[in-house]
Amino acid sequence: MPFTLTPRARLVLLVLVASTLVGAVCAKVNTRGHLQLGAAEARVMVDYPAPSIVDRRSLAQDISTLQKHAELYGQLLTTRPVLDAVARRMGIPPDSISGLSRITAEVPITLTQPDSELRASQIEASLAPYRLELQPDPEYPVLLIYAAAPSAPDAQRLANDAVLGLRDYLRTLAAKQLYAPANLPVLRQLGNASASVVNHRAPIVIAALSFIVGFALTAAGLWTAIVLRRRRRDGRAPLQSDPRSRYLDDWPHTTRLLPWALAGFVTLLWLTPFNRIQLDFHTPIDLKLDRLLLPFVALIWLIALLAGERARPRLRLTGIHVAVLAFVALAFLSVTLDAHYLNQTMELDLSLKKLPLLVSYVSVFWMMSTAIRPSEVRAFMTLTLVLAVIVGLEIIWEYRSGTNVSSFLSQKLLPHPLELLGSTKVQVDSLGRRGIVGPTDVGLEAVTILTLALPIVVGRLLSATRGKPRLLYGLAVCVLLAAMLATGRKSALVAPLAVLLTMAYFRRREMISLAPLGLVIAVVASVLSPGAVHGTIAQFVRPDSSSVATTSDRTSDYDAIRPDVWSHLLLGRGYGSYDISTYRILDSEILSRTIEMGVLGLLALLAIGFSVILCARRTIARRDSPYAPLALIGAACAACFLTVATLYDELGFPHATYTFLYLAGLVAVVAGRENEVAATSPQLRERALRVRRARRRRADASPQRRGALV
Repeated sequence: MPFTLTPRARLVLLVLVASTLVGAVCAKVNTRGHLQLGAAEARVMVDYPAPSIVDRRSLAQDISTLQKHAELYGQLLTTRPVLDAVARRMGIPPDSISGLSRITAEVPITLTQPDSELRASQIEASLAPYRLELQPDPEYPVLLIYAAAPSAPDAQRLANDAVLGLRDYLRTLAAKQLYAPANLPVLRQLGNASASVVNHRAPIVIAALSFIVGFALTAAGLWTAIVLRRRRRDGRAPLQSDPRSRYLDDWPHTTRLLPWALAGFVTLLWLTPFNRIQLDFHTPIDLKLDRLLLPFVALIWLIALLAGERARPRLRLTGIHVAVLAFVALAFLSVTLDAHYLNQTMELDLSLKKLPLLVSYVSVFWMMSTAIRPSEVRAFMTLTLVLAVIVGLEIIWEYRSGTNVSSFLSQKLLPHPLELLGSTKVQVDSLGRRGIVGPTDVGLEAVTILTLALPIVVGRLLSATRGKPRLLYGLAVCVLLAAMLATGRKSALVAPLAVLLTMAYFRRREMISLAPLGLVIAVVASVLSPGAVHGTIAQFVRPDSSSVATTSDRTSDYDAIRPDVWSHLLLGRGYGSYDISTYRILDSEILSRTIEMGVLGLLALLAIGFSVILCARRTIARRDSPYAPLALIGAACAACFLTVATLYDELGFPHATYTFLYLAGLVAVVAGRENEVAATSPQLRERALRVRRARRRRADASPQRRGALV
């Protein structure tokens, strides 16, 4: 009997073949040209004429003077006359070489960050095929010369000729000014420049990335078109009773492994400083604790997908899914299209390290939105509230005692080969604020996760009718607010205000009824964290509130990033490629997305938050729906996400990002269920019934069916 494929199998095969061909073409096109890059390093000691400083009885000021000479020569080597002298020795066009000098002196970090004019010069210099970077040693009178060129021999020649070109220029300048060249400081090169090819795997990496992106986008586009065409032709099937609803084993009263695995991972996110826990030996990629355990949760999800109907994850596609997937697609696309530029500036590895972390974030959202039943969402919200209160109490204890409980316990209890990075002591910033962080990395991140849990307890207060539950929920609000204020961050007032205003927009009368309770909560929060309320408010009313570093640095960022934005307007320079240690510290996710992903990436980021609000809004409007309070929580969390995106680069801090995305996944479960209920009108039900009857008649009339009947 000849082998035949079903229509569905033929469609799948067609999509796979077409996607593979497109991916192969993308890989071929994106790897054209010369991709390998040579780099070299040379060290030059700035010395006195004979006798050398090595042979002298040098004082500290002598070494300091030579260090300043090294810094001056580093700046001088990036000027056009010196670069022209180097180009003449290399025998290359003068406009094909550029130079950049880094500031390594002990100066405030704001003085080392480039402004818009300097950043524009840096961007133009990064396009040159021959590039020099100069870094004076902060301790010794040594100038470090880093050279990049299309090949390792060219890079070595460039590093060596840079020293000779600088000597030529200094002698010429001394002759013009009638200064004896013998009295000039001596440039002693400490050995020949060492060189090598730094990106042997660049063609393979770029080809693999291009193939994956081309394959994924093509497959997603074709399959979406097929599904939409089928829906327009056949109509939308009516809502069937959830086949899993007959099993009374909702989490936590269940033996299903997947929800327990997700609950365990959520507990890990809240109670441990997982971003500072990693293996104590070197690995090819940066493996933090979350990235060590998340693959096991994903494996359980895959096993459940292949299991029976009782445990199988179920996708309810919503606008939240579309927004999240669009953001991921644009992130990968931005890196793929700018791969040549990132490879030339040696920043491609930065993006390749950040993309897996983005996939980790999205995988938690995806597993939550498919594995959790609508009837289990409230239980997961309760788990989040309990964990948030524990973290709040921990932060209050840290504020009062100076001991970070999560870091202390992690340091004592972590098994080999895991280790805790960083100090367990409370740090103090430039404004004199103590770094109260709990299990997170910074105070802003601690405020964010606690604010994301705030609408849960406020929502419970709105629905509580008895005295004891209202008392317990009121105490929980006090703990969360006191912990936020204990961090000493101004966002402790801004972020909760955004949450409360959002909830008041949807539930005005109910929120007004809680107004008398607000005064009591404020008093109790002040008692739990004495002095925190006054310290936080004082930051807003102090005379120099608009000129302190935390404010002035943020405002200066908007002008400084103009060259980066205009040079890559639509898709940015590549997700994760903007290194804050090299360029600027951007205290805003809005600015980071605009630089790295362009205008389209910024819109995609905002779409994630607004999609949660829009999807939840339809459910909130149905006041009789059991899911309306849960949707209200999701809308408030989205408002928090959008607010803090303007205050710091939240995607760089995994506690906040994981927490928002898994809560967004829970909202997607609720919104997807409500969409199915809304779609079950009598007309749609009757239309879908006619479609099924027509399919049954066609199946009965098929030759295979008639042969079987005979």
